[in-house]
Amino acid sequence: MAAQKIVFLINSILYGGAERALCNILRSAEQYSDLIVEVVILDDLPFRRSLPEGVSYKVLNSRESLARSVFEWRRYASAARPDIVVSFLIRSNVCNALFSGVYSYRSVICERMHMSSHLRLNHSGLKLYVASVIPKVVYPLADTVLGVSDGVTKDLVENFGVSLRRADTVYNPYPIEDIETSALELTNEGAPSKEYIVSVGRLSKSKNVKTLLDAFLLSGESADLVVLGEGECRSELESYIDAIGLSGRVHLLGNIANPFPIVKGAKYFVSASLNEGFPNAMVEAMCLGKPIVMSNCQSGPLEILNDNQDLEPSDNGCWPVKFGVLCEPGSAEALSEGINIMQDPEQRQFYGSVARVRAGDFSLEKVNSQYWNKFLGH
Repeated sequence: MAAQKIVFLINSILYGGAERALCNILRSAEQYSDLIVEVVILDDLPFRRSLPEGVSYKVLNSRESLARSVFEWRRYASAARPDIVVSFLIRSNVCNALFSGVYSYRSVICERMHMSSHLRLNHSGLKLYVASVIPKVVYPLADTVLGVSDGVTKDLVENFGVSLRRADTVYNPYPIEDIETSALELTNEGAPSKEYIVSVGRLSKSKNVKTLLDAFLLSGESADLVVLGEGECRSELESYIDAIGLSGRVHLLGNIANPFPIVKGAKYFVSASLNEGFPNAMVEAMCLGKPIVMSNCQSGPLEILNDNQDLEPSDNGCWPVKFGVLCEPGSAEALSEGINIMQDPEQRQFYGSVARVRAGDFSLEKVNSQYWNKFLGH
């Protein structure tokens, strides 16, 4: 009997969380030793991550266009005739689900975002309607839909027509030992020589860095703030940093190939993000034993930091929970309260130690077998 062919479909291999998750899933070579594996990349863009050795790939030329992606994927699928297709990110997911019935392959789509909040944050009016309709029509066609957190999966079932029997949750996998090893590399990459705290994420509307800056200014934190990531809001944020008098204390270092030495050197990790599926940068900081101050946005943080248990009402919008500190989304005052909790060395020591323990629940060894069982329909 011929070996089954499994294709992993993704928009590009850039710095994002979906690309990171794909590369980590493919690291478990023992899971697919008897399969033919190929990665198909829709857009011809520079690689920012490395695929595991021995994994073949094919680059299409979709030019970041949905219509062209559909055309290019249809042409590939009709010729390659895969048995299983696993996809990441909305455009790839749409292509995958759309043609699974046509070419009789098993389709598995992996959704990394809380779709409803993501679309509301980035669109309004007619654009919001159109952007919502496409996944509502196409996602239910997939054989299996995997949300990266229970919040993401619930959103897909309740708001995008995905059948509960076809939906499941599998968390992101993390190569914890590799992260720890990478953190030992000698590099400064522009990090300040004095004490600092760190935030990692795109300089975009959804990551809400402006609120982080306001919270930092309101707090009693004397250390500098380092922000790793790049994005369309950089110039606006640079002007705002000057306007509120934080020049010299806030360092926007952009994208760094190996961010882990800088994360490891920080007092703690902080984020004001408004939208997450499963916050990769936060969990990576936990792998390095960093205490966490995190916005309690729609999906991910509550599951990770408090086992998805509901929060009691809070007078200040701040909750010290099992594995970190959660804060009311969009509130600089609440986030500043979380930052102030981390001024206590004993609190930092406690939350750093429990964060590292919790990170172990998301190791490659624990998570990757779950993914491959779902891919293969076991």
